[in-house]
Amino acid sequence: MEIIGLKLGEARSNAYVVSENKQCFIIDPGYEGSEIIEYIKTRKLDPQFIYITHGHHDHTGGVKQLKELYHIPVYAPLKDKVWLTDTIYNYFPYEIPVDQYVVDGDQIDFGRHVFTVIETPGHSKGSTSLYKAPWLFSGDTLFFETIGRIDIPLANMDDLLNSIQTKLLPLPDKTIVYPGHGKQTTIGHEKKHNPFLK
Repeated sequence: MEIIGLKLGEARSNAYVVSENKQCFIIDPGYEGSEIIEYIKTRKLDPQFIYITHGHHDHTGGVKQLKELYHIPVYAPLKDKVWLTDTIYNYFPYEIPVDQYVVDGDQIDFGRHVFTVIETPGHSKGSTSLYKAPWLFSGDTLFFETIGRIDIPLANMDDLLNSIQTKLLPLPDKTIVYPGHGKQTTIGHEKKHNPFLK
């Protein structure tokens, strides 16, 4: 399986294209989707679905464009529905199109792989991570040597730290973490070097 990260927009949010055998799915297409579309076109990939780790606008801005182009389903966390449907929260003059809302433990098939939804509230009430060993897409919950912001509406530091300690750190140390911003890391590295987790 190949995982490519594309840094999009002013916030340099990470969108990921996960591919195998010419099929792919897209995680957190923030802002507009032209770079993602160009990558998919160049590689001649067949998109299967879009997954949104949480509802903030810098991770959802390209969803509408990609869904209309490829006619693929969109999965998003149920507990972040307000960020996806309320235009005051999501900064867009439209609702983010979602086909299926997911909750903790839901599974999504991609070829021979099965990814599991892990609810990791804190950065937002509905923040999730998507996991299939050895890969973890952590959204804005866990970053390289830091954690997600809590200075935004509906965020909570206690919830965020609890999510990381109880849901993510128990994963194998070799788990590769693909965060919503910045460079990739591992669970083992964060256990040793993340000052917020001491």
